[in-house]
Amino acid sequence: MFKGIGFLMKYTWRFEKRFIIYQILLQILTAAVPLSDIIIPKYIIDELTGARRIEVLLGWTGLLLAVNLLGSWLISFFQGNSFVLQSRVFTRFQTMMADQLSKSDFARLEDPQFLDTKAKAEKFLYANGQGFGVVLTSAFNIFGKLFTFVGVVAVIATLNIWVVLGFVALVLLNAFYESKVRRQATAWDLEKAPIERKTGYFIDLVENFSFGKEIRIYGIKDWIVDKVHEHLCESERFYNRQTKLRNKARYLSDFTNSLLKGITYGYLIYSVLRDLIGIGDFTMYMSALMNFSAAMRSLMESLLTIRQFGGYYDALKDYMDVPQRMYEGKRLKAPAGPYELRFEDVSFRYPGQEQDVLKHISITLRSGEKLSVVGENGAGKTTFVKLLCRLYDPTEGRITLNGIDIREIDYDQYMKLIGSVFQDYRLLAFTVKENVSFQYSDEEDDGRIHDILVHSGLRQRLETLPRDIHSHIYRTFAEDGFEPSGGEGQKIALARAIYKNAPVMILDEPTAALDPRAEYEIYRNFSELTKGKTTVFISHRMSSSKFCDHIALFKNGRIAEYGTHEELMAQGGDYRELFDMQAQFYVQHH
Repeated sequence: MFKGIGFLMKYTWRFEKRFIIYQILLQILTAAVPLSDIIIPKYIIDELTGARRIEVLLGWTGLLLAVNLLGSWLISFFQGNSFVLQSRVFTRFQTMMADQLSKSDFARLEDPQFLDTKAKAEKFLYANGQGFGVVLTSAFNIFGKLFTFVGVVAVIATLNIWVVLGFVALVLLNAFYESKVRRQATAWDLEKAPIERKTGYFIDLVENFSFGKEIRIYGIKDWIVDKVHEHLCESERFYNRQTKLRNKARYLSDFTNSLLKGITYGYLIYSVLRDLIGIGDFTMYMSALMNFSAAMRSLMESLLTIRQFGGYYDALKDYMDVPQRMYEGKRLKAPAGPYELRFEDVSFRYPGQEQDVLKHISITLRSGEKLSVVGENGAGKTTFVKLLCRLYDPTEGRITLNGIDIREIDYDQYMKLIGSVFQDYRLLAFTVKENVSFQYSDEEDDGRIHDILVHSGLRQRLETLPRDIHSHIYRTFAEDGFEPSGGEGQKIALARAIYKNAPVMILDEPTAALDPRAEYEIYRNFSELTKGKTTVFISHRMSSSKFCDHIALFKNGRIAEYGTHEELMAQGGDYRELFDMQAQFYVQHH
């Protein structure tokens, strides 16, 4: 139950030690001030019903006011500063979670089980909507209530220890039932996490600008809204069950509280009538017993909260412990160029699949070579590129860089060697410059970025932008942002790859969204764009293969044909058939 607390304490101490120190002092003060309100009024009442000495009354009253005022000031100070420090800790935790996700293997991002684990882990971190820190606060509350118990029990024990034991028994009875309720509620929360994730996805479809055109053109608004409603109703059924269960726990709690008050008043009134205690003692014991009852309930509440989130902690631990296989291995430094990449009898199947997508691929990419990868949809071209980019590792065989298995090379260093333009590229709602450089580069670099964008075919578009490369893409964060066309977006993605200046370039359908003139310009500058780089060029347009040194035709997950354009045309195989099939649409018939 306390593993999660240990985890939070460890990381909180590492991020912000003052938060823990302030919380400890806060709990001591929170316990000490009520104790003064229990004990000091007894002496004031005793003096009022006895000698009535003004100086004594003023002394006790002054002490009570001083303790309350100073205590309140200090409590306010520690509470306010703890809130600020808690926010800092939360920021660090959020950053840690984001870092964990960013370093997770690419395959995990497509794994529903991993995404469900992530959703459950967030329930622990965000306390299931109750706000970060509720678990930590509950832990410190336990610490604070121990101080309260030491003082209150010392007072009550002078009255009757059996009264204390009776209170404890009733509170434990209530806590036992509440524990069962919370355990079931936690199980339901974990069960509904995948449902909430799906609901969030469908809501995002409605809110996300990028889906707006399809939703309207295909008239699927009602269909998606129905999906949202369906999943919300499914979550609602969980909430209804939880509410009914928790209400039963509250009914029992209200009954036991009333019973405790009745016992307390009855016993103390009896004691006063029998002259066993005085009026001052009556006030002190009544206040002490009520504080004891409240402290016991608060303690049990904190224990139950920690126990409840203990279930979520297991999910957080699973999430934080998910292997990052891409970062495992020897983590060797990347070798110096020039670079030769070799696929050695590589086969691959996606997780959970039974069939290999790639089968026994063996091919060598020499330094500076331009390889065209062609083939029909589903032939394995994109998977081949994913393995080359090490988004996945081979199921069998190995890929080497200058003879070194790329799994043994430091993952980040290997990634620095790769520049890419994927067909499903993504632009961010930042400036054009940031989308190219992915960083706040120096102003001296602005000229180079501008030149690369012009070279990529964006001269006319840049001339219309209000702040040139400092203009925002999309209107998400800037009113004067612009919406690039598909072709313009692809040119920005191409500029991004050129700016990185990596020795290995991956071009996955880089001209798919370009008009014929822009495509011609890219092909005309192809040699210059890829000069000195090892380049893999994937395209459905067979004419683009003429710019490459070699061509690999994929079919059914294998390399069916390999050679130069002239060699494959001479063979008269699948490549010749596909090339002629496309060429006939460009032949002018008279």
